[in-house]
Amino acid sequence: MRKRFQFIALYGIAWIVLFQFFRIIFLIYHYKKALELQGFMWAQSTWHGLRMDISFSGYIILLPTLLIAFTAKRWKWYYKFMSVYSAVVSLFILLLTVTDLELFRAWGFRIDGTSLHYLKTPKEAWASMGTAPVFFLLSLFLFLYILVFQLLKTIQKRSIPFFPKSVFIYTIAFFILLAGSLVIPIRGGLQLAPMNESTVFFSDKSFANYAAVNVPWNYMRSVLNESYSKKNPFSYFDEKTADNKVAALYSHSNEIIKVINTEKPVNVLVIIWESFTAKVVSGLGGVKGITPQFEALSKDGILFTNMYASGNRSDKGMVAILSGYPAQPTTSIIKIPNKTISLPSVPKTFHENGFSTSFYYGGETEFANMKSYFLQQGFDKLTDESAFSSADMNSKWGAHDHVVLNRLLTDLDYQKQPFFTTLFTLSSHEPFEVPVKTVINGNDPEHLFLNALHYSDASIGDFIKTAKTKSWWNNTLIIILADHGHPLPEISGSKPTEFHIPMLWLGGVLKEKNIRIDTLCSQTDLASTLLDQLNLPSESFKWSNNIFRKNRVPFAYFAFNNGLGWMKPNGFIIRDNIGGNITEQKGGLILNETELGKAYLQSSFNDYLKR
Repeated sequence: MRKRFQFIALYGIAWIVLFQFFRIIFLIYHYKKALELQGFMWAQSTWHGLRMDISFSGYIILLPTLLIAFTAKRWKWYYKFMSVYSAVVSLFILLLTVTDLELFRAWGFRIDGTSLHYLKTPKEAWASMGTAPVFFLLSLFLFLYILVFQLLKTIQKRSIPFFPKSVFIYTIAFFILLAGSLVIPIRGGLQLAPMNESTVFFSDKSFANYAAVNVPWNYMRSVLNESYSKKNPFSYFDEKTADNKVAALYSHSNEIIKVINTEKPVNVLVIIWESFTAKVVSGLGGVKGITPQFEALSKDGILFTNMYASGNRSDKGMVAILSGYPAQPTTSIIKIPNKTISLPSVPKTFHENGFSTSFYYGGETEFANMKSYFLQQGFDKLTDESAFSSADMNSKWGAHDHVVLNRLLTDLDYQKQPFFTTLFTLSSHEPFEVPVKTVINGNDPEHLFLNALHYSDASIGDFIKTAKTKSWWNNTLIIILADHGHPLPEISGSKPTEFHIPMLWLGGVLKEKNIRIDTLCSQTDLASTLLDQLNLPSESFKWSNNIFRKNRVPFAYFAFNNGLGWMKPNGFIIRDNIGGNITEQKGGLILNETELGKAYLQSSFNDYLKR
């Protein structure tokens, strides 16, 4: 079995080395962009890309590993198979690698499933190549193909014919177990988040990140996610009609109610509280005694009582808050960096206007591909799990909330002002582990969730208490809101209760305190509301509806697993997009108002497809 194992190992290592070689070719081909980077970043691209290279090499050797289990008595059939397999895999990978060299110049991102869209329009495909050096690329392809195939053939010749006969049952058992173990390198290790683009993204320099990406891995991921599809599955009206219906929802009045007491630049801190549902705020009709600190703080600021999350997951909530962009019911735009890079960005707007920007999270920013999105957002600094001690971690997600909040308190004393900082909590996510004595007793998921929220509430309360003693407090606006709601606690209520979230504005820059804003609004509305308050540009946030704009049309849209919620002050509908049925309805919405929800879904998904 040793000879067989050596062959599989050598075959996989050969592909890892080849992928690193292809990365060097990419850097040389785009030498002008490479020279814009500091030299050490070339090495960082290579190092960070290694995990993705190993992952795709794991996919490549999976089938050979399974089949080698059946060579205990005969190996010649396996030799023939590997010759064909190496030829086909090499052809596929090198076609992608060489084509990507020029398409990156034209598109600005690594080749992905969108290339399949051009198969129907070969003229557009050729146009994308522009003035590509076709002869050079063909020559390079032939050279690399011969080189790669001969290398693999040499490994094959020097290994397979020397396979000794072995005990059939042992060979099968060993290599089937070995094939199963390949799941570890394929998913990128034993960490919580499986391999995705965020695993290799490490810089605010897009080219450095793109250089780290493994081309065939990226291509297959995008094909499986069907990111190349340009067909809108939610088409109910002609495109212009849908867009006009949605456009009528947004007021263009220049009259905005100001709640900030200064025209000077102010510091902004956004605390995104994991799963902070309105169902745990007694002042909003929720369970009593879960968030006493938040309820006390509500009397010291502006409480928005009627806000709804755009989606039901953190990745969708991040985009809704930081880009003012609505959630998709069947996918999440954050998983496709080629799309998210075109989104408007609240942090980037602050960054471009002289603010220092930072993001804090106690867990893995790679989770759900969020890291690639954060790096595109214009944050000067990302602080995540790697910055904290293992003693400060729970068993699954990362550093406890009070640890991250205390770290932020320390850092803000030295951060350049004005600043825009975002902190994302995690302790109120499963498994709901907290480092304090249990307050809400019970071992079922609901009571564990409530106890975790109580801990996060206390941590945030302590943070605000200390923040008020800091020199920066009087010139700071603090915003607390959720990434999404939660099905728990299970109280009687309609679907919208799962998306109902509180938002609270605090800080020394508020004109008045102890105010409730009861107007219906969405998580996506924060972007334009905040930027307009601070006299910063908000025109690019076309899906964001300023809560303080006069004559605004109040509404909220939310998406869940192939379904939508559409809310107006006089009622709501919940629609199943698959069957086209209204599954829940309340109030007196007329037909035209219910059609608005479908138009909003169609228009927003069209926007997603075009990015």
